Amino acid sequence: MSKQYPSIFNDVLGPVMRGSSSSHTAASVRIGLILNQLRKPGKTKVDFYFQKGSSIAMTYHTQQSDIGLAAGLLGFEAKDARLLDSLSLLKMDNVDLNFHQVDEKADHPNNYRASLQNEDGSSYSITALSTGGGMIELIEFQGFPISEDGGFHLALIRDPQLPAEDSEYDLPAQSEIIEGIRERLLLARSSDEFSAAEKEKLQRFAAEEIVYLKPVLPVPSQVRPQVPFTSVDELIDFAGKNSYSAWEAAMAYEMARSGMSEQELMEMMDNILTTMESAIQSGLKGTVYSDRILGQQSNKLLDPAFKFVGGDLFRDIIVNTTAVMEVKSSLGTIVATPTAGSCGAVPGTVLSVAKALQAERETVLRSLFVAGLIGIFIAFESTFSAELAGCQAECGSASGMAAGALAYLMGGDLQQTLSSASLALQSVIGLVCDPVAGRVEVPCLGKNILAGHNALACANMALAGFDPVIPLSETIEAMDEAGRMMPAALRCTTDAGLANTETSKRIGETLSEKGCWSCRA
Repeated sequence: MSKQYPSIFNDVLGPVMRGSSSSHTAASVRIGLILNQLRKPGKTKVDFYFQKGSSIAMTYHTQQSDIGLAAGLLGFEAKDARLLDSLSLLKMDNVDLNFHQVDEKADHPNNYRASLQNEDGSSYSITALSTGGGMIELIEFQGFPISEDGGFHLALIRDPQLPAEDSEYDLPAQSEIIEGIRERLLLARSSDEFSAAEKEKLQRFAAEEIVYLKPVLPVPSQVRPQVPFTSVDELIDFAGKNSYSAWEAAMAYEMARSGMSEQELMEMMDNILTTMESAIQSGLKGTVYSDRILGQQSNKLLDPAFKFVGGDLFRDIIVNTTAVMEVKSSLGTIVATPTAGSCGAVPGTVLSVAKALQAERETVLRSLFVAGLIGIFIAFESTFSAELAGCQAECGSASGMAAGALAYLMGGDLQQTLSSASLALQSVIGLVCDPVAGRVEVPCLGKNILAGHNALACANMALAGFDPVIPLSETIEAMDEAGRMMPAALRCTTDAGLANTETSKRIGETLSEKGCWSCRA
Protein backbone atom coordinates (compact mmCIF):
# COMPACT_ATOMS: atom_id res chain seq x y z
CA MET A 1 0.00 0.00 0.00
CA SER A 2 1.21 3.51 -0.75
CA LYS A 3 2.11 5.39 2.41
CA GLN A 4 -1.05 7.20 3.49
CA TYR A 5 -0.77 10.65 4.98
CA PRO A 6 -2.78 11.38 8.13
CA SER A 7 -6.18 13.01 7.76
CA ILE A 8 -7.53 15.48 10.30
CA PHE A 9 -10.86 13.62 10.28
CA ASN A 10 -9.49 10.07 10.17
CA ASP A 11 -6.52 10.29 12.50
CA VAL A 12 -6.91 13.35 14.70
CA LEU A 13 -10.44 14.72 15.30
CA GLY A 14 -12.44 11.51 15.30
CA PRO A 15 -13.95 9.09 15.21
CA VAL A 16 -17.29 10.24 16.56
CA MET A 17 -17.97 7.30 18.82
CA ARG A 18 -19.43 5.63 21.86
CA GLY A 19 -17.32 3.68 24.28
CA SER A 20 -14.57 4.36 26.68
CA SER A 21 -11.58 3.78 24.41
CA SER A 22 -10.93 4.66 20.78
CA SER A 23 -8.08 2.16 20.45
CA HIS A 24 -10.32 -0.55 21.88
CA THR A 25 -13.97 0.27 21.21
CA ALA A 26 -13.84 2.34 18.00
CA ALA A 27 -11.01 0.36 16.41
CA SER A 28 -12.88 -2.83 17.26
CA VAL A 29 -15.99 -1.52 15.51
CA ARG A 30 -13.95 -0.93 12.37
CA ILE A 31 -12.41 -4.40 12.53
CA GLY A 32 -15.90 -5.80 13.04
CA LEU A 33 -17.16 -3.83 10.02
CA ILE A 34 -14.55 -5.56 7.86
CA LEU A 35 -15.69 -8.95 9.14
CA ASN A 36 -19.33 -7.99 8.62
CA GLN A 37 -18.61 -7.80 4.89
CA LEU A 38 -17.43 -11.42 4.97
CA ARG A 39 -20.64 -12.74 6.52
CA LYS A 40 -23.01 -14.87 4.46
CA PRO A 41 -26.69 -15.72 5.07
CA GLY A 42 -27.22 -18.20 7.88
CA LYS A 43 -25.26 -18.83 11.05
CA THR A 44 -21.76 -17.41 11.50
CA LYS A 45 -19.08 -18.31 14.03
CA VAL A 46 -16.37 -15.76 14.83
CA ASP A 47 -13.37 -16.46 17.05
CA PHE A 48 -10.90 -13.84 18.23
CA TYR A 49 -7.46 -14.79 19.54
CA PHE A 50 -5.62 -12.36 21.83
CA GLN A 51 -2.04 -12.88 22.98
CA LYS A 52 -1.75 -13.39 26.74
CA GLY A 53 -0.22 -10.43 28.55
CA SER A 54 -0.97 -7.95 25.76
CA SER A 55 -2.96 -4.80 26.39
CA ILE A 56 -5.92 -6.04 24.36
CA ALA A 57 -5.99 -9.36 26.21
CA MET A 58 -6.16 -7.61 29.58
CA THR A 59 -8.63 -4.85 28.71
CA TYR A 60 -10.82 -6.06 25.81
CA HIS A 61 -13.74 -6.50 28.22
CA THR A 62 -13.31 -3.47 30.49
CA GLN A 63 -12.67 -1.10 27.57
CA GLN A 64 -15.48 -2.47 25.38
CA SER A 65 -13.54 -4.14 22.58
CA ASP A 66 -16.00 -7.03 22.78
CA ILE A 67 -19.09 -4.90 22.24
CA GLY A 68 -17.24 -2.90 19.59
CA LEU A 69 -16.49 -6.05 17.63
CA ALA A 70 -20.09 -7.20 18.03
CA ALA A 71 -21.38 -3.83 16.82
CA GLY A 72 -19.14 -3.91 13.76
CA LEU A 73 -20.23 -7.46 12.94
CA LEU A 74 -23.79 -6.16 12.94
CA GLY A 75 -22.84 -3.33 10.59
CA PHE A 76 -23.19 -0.57 13.20
CA GLU A 77 -20.96 2.51 13.21
CA ALA A 78 -18.99 3.50 16.32
CA LYS A 79 -21.50 6.24 17.19
CA ASP A 80 -24.56 3.96 16.96
CA ALA A 81 -26.60 3.85 20.19
CA ARG A 82 -27.22 0.13 19.60
CA LEU A 83 -23.54 -0.50 20.36
CA LEU A 84 -24.47 -0.88 24.03
CA ASP A 85 -26.72 -3.85 23.23
CA SER A 86 -24.60 -5.31 20.46
CA LEU A 87 -23.60 -8.55 22.19
CA SER A 88 -27.19 -9.60 22.78
CA LEU A 89 -28.27 -8.35 19.35
CA LEU A 90 -25.47 -10.36 17.73
CA LYS A 91 -26.78 -13.60 19.25
CA MET A 92 -30.21 -12.81 17.85
CA ASP A 93 -28.54 -12.33 14.46
CA ASN A 94 -27.18 -15.91 14.45
CA VAL A 95 -23.57 -15.01 15.20
CA ASP A 96 -21.57 -16.99 17.76
CA LEU A 97 -18.78 -14.69 19.00
CA ASN A 98 -15.94 -16.11 21.10
CA PHE A 99 -12.75 -14.76 22.64
CA HIS A 100 -9.60 -16.75 23.40
CA GLN A 101 -6.28 -15.93 25.02
CA VAL A 102 -3.38 -17.79 23.48
CA ASP A 103 0.23 -18.39 24.43
CA GLU A 104 1.83 -16.45 21.61
CA LYS A 105 4.41 -13.69 21.54
CA ALA A 106 2.74 -10.28 21.59
CA ASP A 107 4.38 -8.48 18.68
CA HIS A 108 1.88 -5.63 19.08
CA PRO A 109 -0.14 -4.69 22.19
CA ASN A 110 -3.43 -4.53 20.27
CA ASN A 111 -3.33 -7.50 17.91
CA TYR A 112 -6.68 -8.92 16.74
CA ARG A 113 -6.49 -12.32 15.05
CA ALA A 114 -9.88 -13.51 13.87
CA SER A 115 -11.42 -16.53 12.21
CA LEU A 116 -14.89 -16.35 10.63
CA GLN A 117 -16.86 -19.39 9.50
CA ASN A 118 -20.16 -19.15 7.62
CA GLU A 119 -22.88 -21.78 7.51
CA ASP A 120 -22.32 -22.27 3.76
CA GLY A 121 -18.79 -23.53 4.51
CA SER A 122 -16.90 -20.40 3.54
CA SER A 123 -14.27 -19.28 6.02
CA TYR A 124 -11.95 -16.32 6.35
CA SER A 125 -9.04 -15.33 8.56
CA ILE A 126 -7.78 -11.83 9.17
CA THR A 127 -5.33 -10.15 11.53
CA ALA A 128 -5.65 -6.47 12.33
CA LEU A 129 -3.92 -4.02 14.62
CA SER A 130 -5.40 -1.11 16.54
CA THR A 131 -2.83 1.60 15.97
CA GLY A 132 -4.27 4.37 18.16
CA GLY A 133 -7.16 6.82 18.12
CA GLY A 134 -9.49 4.35 16.42
CA MET A 135 -7.19 3.76 13.45
CA ILE A 136 -6.46 0.22 12.33
CA GLU A 137 -4.15 -1.69 10.04
CA LEU A 138 -5.24 -4.92 8.38
CA ILE A 139 -2.02 -6.93 8.25
CA GLU A 140 -3.21 -10.37 7.16
CA PHE A 141 -5.96 -11.79 4.96
CA GLN A 142 -6.33 -15.55 4.46
CA GLY A 143 -2.74 -16.03 5.57
CA PHE A 144 -1.31 -13.45 3.14
CA PRO A 145 0.60 -10.45 4.55
CA ILE A 146 -1.01 -7.16 3.55
CA SER A 147 -1.02 -3.59 4.86
CA GLU A 148 -4.34 -1.74 4.60
CA ASP A 149 -5.74 1.09 6.72
CA GLY A 150 -9.42 0.58 5.93
CA GLY A 151 -9.62 3.59 3.63
CA PHE A 152 -9.65 1.85 0.23
CA HIS A 153 -12.21 -0.15 -1.68
CA LEU A 154 -10.46 -3.53 -1.94
CA ALA A 155 -10.81 -6.51 -4.26
CA LEU A 156 -9.05 -9.69 -3.12
CA ILE A 157 -8.66 -12.80 -5.27
CA ARG A 158 -7.05 -15.88 -3.78
CA ASP A 159 -4.98 -17.99 -6.20
CA PRO A 160 -5.73 -15.81 -9.23
CA GLN A 161 -5.59 -17.39 -12.70
CA LEU A 162 -2.68 -15.37 -14.09
CA PRO A 163 -1.11 -15.59 -17.55
CA ALA A 164 2.40 -16.96 -17.79
CA GLU A 165 3.97 -13.58 -18.49
CA ASP A 166 3.67 -10.61 -16.15
CA SER A 167 3.36 -8.27 -19.11
CA GLU A 168 0.04 -9.89 -20.04
CA TYR A 169 -1.65 -9.32 -16.69
CA ASP A 170 -3.61 -6.15 -17.62
CA LEU A 171 -4.62 -5.57 -13.99
CA PRO A 172 -6.55 -2.55 -12.71
CA ALA A 173 -4.48 0.33 -11.36
CA GLN A 174 -3.15 -0.08 -7.82
CA SER A 175 -3.05 -3.87 -7.98
CA GLU A 176 -0.38 -6.15 -6.67
CA ILE A 177 0.35 -9.85 -6.46
CA ILE A 178 1.24 -11.13 -2.99
CA GLU A 179 3.12 -14.41 -2.86
CA GLY A 180 2.15 -16.90 -0.17
CA ILE A 181 3.67 -20.25 0.72
CA ARG A 182 1.71 -22.19 -1.90
CA GLU A 183 -0.68 -19.66 -3.41
CA ARG A 184 -0.85 -16.06 -4.50
CA LEU A 185 -3.22 -13.23 -3.65
CA LEU A 186 -4.29 -10.57 -6.11
CA LEU A 187 -5.13 -7.35 -4.26
CA ALA A 188 -6.61 -4.33 -6.06
CA ARG A 189 -7.31 -0.93 -4.47
CA SER A 190 -9.48 1.99 -5.43
CA SER A 191 -10.42 5.28 -3.75
CA ASP A 192 -13.88 4.88 -5.31
CA GLU A 193 -16.13 1.89 -5.72
CA PHE A 194 -14.93 -0.43 -8.49
CA SER A 195 -16.65 0.26 -11.79
CA ALA A 196 -18.45 -2.42 -13.79
CA ALA A 197 -15.54 -2.44 -16.27
CA GLU A 198 -12.98 -2.92 -13.47
CA LYS A 199 -15.04 -5.72 -11.94
CA GLU A 200 -15.27 -7.42 -15.31
CA LYS A 201 -11.52 -7.16 -15.72
CA LEU A 202 -10.96 -8.64 -12.24
CA GLN A 203 -13.41 -11.44 -12.91
CA ARG A 204 -11.14 -12.80 -15.63
CA PHE A 205 -8.56 -13.65 -12.97
CA ALA A 206 -10.93 -15.30 -10.49
CA ALA A 207 -11.53 -19.04 -10.49
CA GLU A 208 -13.78 -18.67 -7.45
CA GLU A 209 -14.97 -15.81 -5.23
CA ILE A 210 -13.78 -12.21 -5.42
CA VAL A 211 -13.92 -10.60 -1.96
CA TYR A 212 -14.89 -6.94 -2.13
CA LEU A 213 -14.36 -4.80 0.96
CA LYS A 214 -15.64 -1.25 1.41
CA PRO A 215 -13.77 1.46 3.37
CA VAL A 216 -14.39 1.89 7.09
CA LEU A 217 -12.87 5.40 7.36
CA PRO A 218 -14.69 8.73 6.76
CA VAL A 219 -11.95 10.10 4.47
CA PRO A 220 -10.89 7.64 1.76
CA SER A 221 -7.29 6.65 1.18
CA GLN A 222 -5.48 8.07 -1.84
CA VAL A 223 -4.27 5.95 -4.71
CA ARG A 224 -1.58 8.58 -5.26
CA PRO A 225 -1.00 10.23 -1.88
CA GLN A 226 -0.48 13.97 -2.18
CA VAL A 227 -0.43 16.75 0.43
CA PRO A 228 1.20 20.21 0.41
CA PHE A 229 3.51 19.52 3.36
CA THR A 230 4.57 16.67 5.61
CA SER A 231 6.76 18.43 8.18
CA VAL A 232 6.67 21.56 10.30
CA ASP A 233 9.45 23.16 8.25
CA GLU A 234 7.53 22.43 5.04
CA LEU A 235 4.41 23.95 6.63
CA ILE A 236 6.27 27.15 7.51
CA ASP A 237 7.63 27.39 3.97
CA PHE A 238 4.23 26.62 2.40
CA ALA A 239 2.36 29.09 4.60
CA GLY A 240 4.97 31.81 3.98
CA LYS A 241 4.84 31.46 0.21
CA ASN A 242 1.04 31.60 0.20
CA SER A 243 0.57 34.09 3.06
CA TYR A 244 -1.54 31.48 4.87
CA SER A 245 -2.55 31.51 8.51
CA ALA A 246 -2.45 28.30 10.52
CA TRP A 247 -6.06 27.48 9.79
CA GLU A 248 -5.72 28.21 6.06
CA ALA A 249 -2.74 25.89 5.88
CA ALA A 250 -4.72 23.21 7.73
CA MET A 251 -7.60 23.59 5.27
CA ALA A 252 -5.26 23.39 2.28
CA TYR A 253 -3.74 20.23 3.68
CA GLU A 254 -7.06 18.51 4.31
CA MET A 255 -8.49 19.54 0.94
CA ALA A 256 -5.52 17.89 -0.76
CA ARG A 257 -5.68 14.82 1.51
CA SER A 258 -9.43 14.25 1.20
CA GLY A 259 -10.24 15.58 -2.25
CA MET A 260 -13.16 17.45 -0.66
CA SER A 261 -14.11 21.11 -0.99
CA GLU A 262 -13.66 23.73 1.72
CA GLN A 263 -17.42 23.83 2.23
CA GLU A 264 -17.64 20.06 2.67
CA LEU A 265 -14.81 20.08 5.20
CA MET A 266 -16.30 23.00 7.13
CA GLU A 267 -19.56 21.07 7.32
CA MET A 268 -17.71 18.03 8.64
CA MET A 269 -16.00 20.17 11.28
CA ASP A 270 -19.31 21.77 12.19
CA ASN A 271 -20.67 18.29 12.91
CA ILE A 272 -17.61 17.64 15.07
CA LEU A 273 -18.19 20.87 16.99
CA THR A 274 -21.90 20.11 17.43
CA THR A 275 -21.03 16.70 18.88
CA MET A 276 -18.56 18.32 21.29
CA GLU A 277 -21.18 20.84 22.41
CA SER A 278 -23.78 18.11 22.87
CA ALA A 279 -21.37 16.05 24.94
CA ILE A 280 -20.84 18.95 27.35
CA GLN A 281 -24.58 19.56 27.63
CA SER A 282 -25.32 15.87 28.17
CA GLY A 283 -22.61 15.55 30.79
CA LEU A 284 -23.93 18.49 32.78
CA LYS A 285 -27.45 17.03 32.71
CA GLY A 286 -26.10 13.86 34.31
CA THR A 287 -25.01 10.44 33.11
CA VAL A 288 -25.44 6.96 34.57
CA TYR A 289 -23.68 3.71 33.73
CA SER A 290 -23.08 0.61 35.82
CA ASP A 291 -19.51 -0.32 34.86
CA ARG A 292 -18.07 2.94 36.09
CA ILE A 293 -15.90 4.14 38.94
CA LEU A 294 -16.96 7.79 39.19
CA GLY A 295 -20.45 9.21 39.43
CA GLN A 296 -21.39 12.63 38.12
CA GLN A 297 -19.02 15.33 39.34
CA SER A 298 -19.07 17.90 36.55
CA ASN A 299 -21.84 19.90 38.20
CA LYS A 300 -20.18 20.15 41.63
CA LEU A 301 -18.16 23.25 40.79
CA LEU A 302 -21.32 25.00 39.57
CA ASP A 303 -23.01 24.75 42.96
CA PRO A 304 -23.68 28.36 44.10
CA ALA A 305 -22.75 27.32 47.62
CA PHE A 306 -19.24 26.38 46.50
CA LYS A 307 -16.73 29.22 46.38
CA PHE A 308 -14.43 28.47 43.45
CA VAL A 309 -10.99 30.06 43.50
CA GLY A 310 -9.41 30.74 40.12
CA GLY A 311 -11.99 32.55 38.02
CA ASP A 312 -14.75 31.45 35.68
CA LEU A 313 -12.50 30.33 32.82
CA PHE A 314 -10.37 28.11 35.03
CA ARG A 315 -13.57 26.64 36.46
CA ASP A 316 -15.25 26.15 33.10
CA ILE A 317 -12.32 24.17 31.72
CA ILE A 318 -12.64 21.73 34.62
CA VAL A 319 -16.42 21.56 34.37
CA ASN A 320 -16.63 21.10 30.60
CA THR A 321 -13.74 18.66 30.42
CA THR A 322 -15.29 16.57 33.17
CA ALA A 323 -18.70 16.66 31.48
CA VAL A 324 -17.26 15.22 28.25
CA MET A 325 -15.34 12.53 30.14
CA GLU A 326 -18.50 11.52 32.00
CA VAL A 327 -20.38 11.11 28.74
CA LYS A 328 -17.52 8.96 27.45
CA SER A 329 -17.59 6.83 30.63
CA SER A 330 -21.32 6.24 30.17
CA LEU A 331 -20.75 5.23 26.53
CA GLY A 332 -22.44 8.37 25.27
CA THR A 333 -21.40 10.07 22.03
CA ILE A 334 -18.07 11.91 22.00
CA VAL A 335 -15.34 12.87 19.56
CA ALA A 336 -12.00 11.13 20.03
CA THR A 337 -9.63 14.11 20.08
CA PRO A 338 -7.29 12.50 19.32
CA THR A 339 -8.44 9.51 21.40
CA ALA A 340 -11.39 8.66 23.63
CA GLY A 341 -9.11 8.61 26.65
CA SER A 342 -8.19 12.23 25.91
CA CYS A 343 -11.57 13.32 24.54
CA GLY A 344 -12.24 15.99 27.19
CA ALA A 345 -9.21 18.24 26.88
CA VAL A 346 -9.73 19.87 23.46
CA PRO A 347 -13.50 20.52 23.64
CA GLY A 348 -13.42 21.32 27.35
CA THR A 349 -10.70 23.91 26.88
CA VAL A 350 -11.34 25.33 23.42
CA LEU A 351 -15.06 25.80 23.96
CA SER A 352 -14.50 27.39 27.37
CA VAL A 353 -11.97 29.88 25.99
CA ALA A 354 -14.18 30.55 22.96
CA LYS A 355 -17.02 31.42 25.31
CA ALA A 356 -14.78 33.72 27.35
CA LEU A 357 -13.61 35.46 24.18
CA GLN A 358 -17.14 35.52 22.70
CA ALA A 359 -15.65 34.01 19.55
CA GLU A 360 -17.86 33.52 16.52
CA ARG A 361 -18.69 29.95 15.50
CA GLU A 362 -16.61 30.10 12.32
CA THR A 363 -13.59 31.17 14.36
CA VAL A 364 -14.08 28.19 16.67
CA LEU A 365 -14.33 25.87 13.65
CA ARG A 366 -11.10 27.30 12.31
CA SER A 367 -9.39 26.79 15.67
CA LEU A 368 -10.38 23.12 15.56
CA PHE A 369 -8.69 22.82 12.16
CA VAL A 370 -5.58 24.26 13.83
CA ALA A 371 -5.86 21.62 16.57
CA GLY A 372 -6.06 19.06 13.78
CA LEU A 373 -3.00 20.57 12.12
CA ILE A 374 -0.91 20.09 15.27
CA GLY A 375 -2.25 16.55 15.54
CA ILE A 376 -1.24 15.83 11.96
CA PHE A 377 2.42 16.35 12.84
CA ILE A 378 2.12 14.10 15.89
CA ALA A 379 0.53 11.44 13.68
CA PHE A 380 3.35 11.86 11.14
CA GLU A 381 6.19 11.63 13.64
CA SER A 382 4.78 9.71 16.60
CA THR A 383 1.59 7.95 17.69
CA PHE A 384 -1.70 8.50 19.51
CA SER A 385 -1.48 5.05 21.07
CA ALA A 386 -0.88 4.91 24.82
CA GLU A 387 -0.04 1.23 24.39
CA LEU A 388 2.96 2.30 22.33
CA ALA A 389 4.08 5.54 24.02
CA GLY A 390 2.14 6.12 27.24
CA CYS A 391 -0.45 8.77 28.06
CA GLN A 392 1.75 11.50 26.58
CA ALA A 393 0.53 10.10 23.25
CA GLU A 394 -3.08 10.73 24.27
CA CYS A 395 -3.58 13.47 26.88
CA GLY A 396 -0.17 14.90 26.03
CA SER A 397 -1.05 15.15 22.35
CA ALA A 398 -4.43 16.64 23.23
CA SER A 399 -2.69 19.32 25.26
CA GLY A 400 -0.46 20.29 22.35
CA MET A 401 -3.43 20.33 19.98
CA ALA A 402 -5.50 22.44 22.37
CA ALA A 403 -2.60 24.85 22.88
CA GLY A 404 -2.31 25.42 19.15
CA ALA A 405 -6.06 25.96 18.83
CA LEU A 406 -6.07 28.43 21.73
CA ALA A 407 -3.15 30.41 20.32
CA TYR A 408 -5.13 30.83 17.09
CA LEU A 409 -8.33 31.74 18.99
CA MET A 410 -6.42 34.35 20.96
CA GLY A 411 -5.09 36.02 17.81
CA GLY A 412 -1.70 34.37 17.53
CA ASP A 413 0.14 33.97 14.23
CA LEU A 414 1.48 30.71 12.82
CA GLN A 415 4.78 30.83 14.69
CA GLN A 416 3.04 31.57 18.00
CA THR A 417 0.66 28.68 17.33
CA LEU A 418 3.57 26.29 16.78
CA SER A 419 5.41 27.64 19.84
CA SER A 420 2.33 27.20 21.99
CA ALA A 421 2.02 23.56 20.94
CA SER A 422 5.70 22.89 21.52
CA LEU A 423 5.60 24.42 25.02
CA ALA A 424 2.59 22.30 25.92
CA LEU A 425 4.09 19.06 24.63
CA GLN A 426 7.38 19.68 26.44
CA SER A 427 5.44 19.66 29.72
CA VAL A 428 3.98 16.18 29.29
CA ILE A 429 6.89 14.05 28.10
CA GLY A 430 6.99 10.83 30.10
CA LEU A 431 3.31 10.78 31.08
CA VAL A 432 2.41 7.19 31.93
CA CYS A 433 -0.88 5.42 31.24
CA ASP A 434 -2.17 3.55 34.31
CA PRO A 435 -5.99 3.31 34.22
CA VAL A 436 -7.47 2.21 37.52
CA ALA A 437 -9.41 -1.07 37.27
CA GLY A 438 -8.90 -1.02 33.51
CA ARG A 439 -11.48 1.76 33.11
CA VAL A 440 -10.63 4.96 31.28
CA GLU A 441 -11.59 7.24 34.19
CA VAL A 442 -8.89 7.50 36.85
CA PRO A 443 -6.41 9.17 36.50
CA CYS A 444 -7.62 9.96 32.96
CA LEU A 445 -9.99 12.69 34.12
CA GLY A 446 -7.26 14.55 35.98
CA LYS A 447 -4.86 14.21 33.06
CA ASN A 448 -7.43 15.67 30.67
CA ILE A 449 -7.91 18.65 32.99
CA LEU A 450 -4.13 18.97 33.35
CA ALA A 451 -3.86 18.94 29.55
CA GLY A 452 -6.39 21.77 29.25
CA HIS A 453 -4.89 24.07 31.83
CA ASN A 454 -1.41 23.37 30.48
CA ALA A 455 -2.66 24.33 27.01
CA LEU A 456 -4.09 27.63 28.23
CA ALA A 457 -0.92 28.50 30.13
CA CYS A 458 1.29 27.72 27.15
CA ALA A 459 -0.90 29.66 24.71
CA ASN A 460 -0.60 32.72 26.93
CA MET A 461 3.13 32.21 27.27
CA ALA A 462 3.62 31.88 23.51
CA LEU A 463 1.58 35.00 22.73
CA ALA A 464 3.50 36.92 25.40
CA GLY A 465 6.74 35.99 23.65
CA PHE A 466 8.06 33.14 25.80
CA ASP A 467 10.80 31.20 24.01
CA PRO A 468 9.91 27.50 23.51
CA VAL A 469 13.63 26.83 22.87
CA ILE A 470 12.93 23.46 21.25
CA PRO A 471 10.95 23.73 17.99
CA LEU A 472 7.77 21.71 17.60
CA SER A 473 9.24 19.10 15.25
CA GLU A 474 12.08 18.26 17.65
CA THR A 475 9.70 18.24 20.62
CA ILE A 476 7.48 15.66 18.92
CA GLU A 477 10.53 13.57 18.07
CA ALA A 478 11.75 13.71 21.68
CA MET A 479 8.28 12.87 23.00
CA ASP A 480 8.05 9.83 20.75
CA GLU A 481 11.53 8.63 21.69
CA ALA A 482 10.83 8.94 25.42
CA GLY A 483 7.43 7.28 25.13
CA ARG A 484 8.71 4.22 23.31
CA MET A 485 11.54 3.85 25.83
CA MET A 486 9.06 3.56 28.69
CA PRO A 487 8.61 0.04 30.11
CA ALA A 488 5.58 -1.76 28.71
CA ALA A 489 4.04 -1.81 32.20
CA LEU A 490 3.76 1.99 32.03
CA ARG A 491 2.09 2.01 28.64
CA CYS A 492 -1.60 1.27 29.18
CA THR A 493 -1.69 -1.98 31.10
CA THR A 494 -2.88 -2.88 34.58
CA ASP A 495 0.56 -3.79 35.92
CA ALA A 496 1.97 -0.53 37.29
CA GLY A 497 1.25 2.92 38.65
CA LEU A 498 -2.21 3.62 40.05
CA ALA A 499 -3.54 0.63 38.14
CA ASN A 500 -1.48 -1.68 40.34
CA THR A 501 -2.62 -0.28 43.70
CA GLU A 502 -4.68 -2.34 46.15
CA THR A 503 -7.58 0.06 45.77
CA SER A 504 -7.51 -0.30 42.00
CA LYS A 505 -7.59 -4.08 42.26
CA ARG A 506 -10.43 -3.94 44.76
CA ILE A 507 -12.47 -1.65 42.52
CA GLY A 508 -11.90 -3.96 39.59
CA GLU A 509 -13.08 -6.96 41.58
CA THR A 510 -16.17 -5.09 42.78
CA LEU A 511 -17.15 -4.05 39.28
CA SER A 512 -16.58 -7.56 37.95
CA GLU A 513 -18.81 -9.01 40.64
CA LYS A 514 -21.67 -6.79 39.49
CA GLY A 515 -21.83 -8.81 36.31
CA CYS A 516 -23.86 -6.17 34.49
CA TRP A 517 -21.17 -4.04 32.90
CA SER A 518 -23.24 -3.63 29.73
CA CYS A 519 -26.29 -2.37 31.63
CA ARG A 520 -27.26 1.27 31.27
CA ALA A 521 -27.94 1.81 34.96
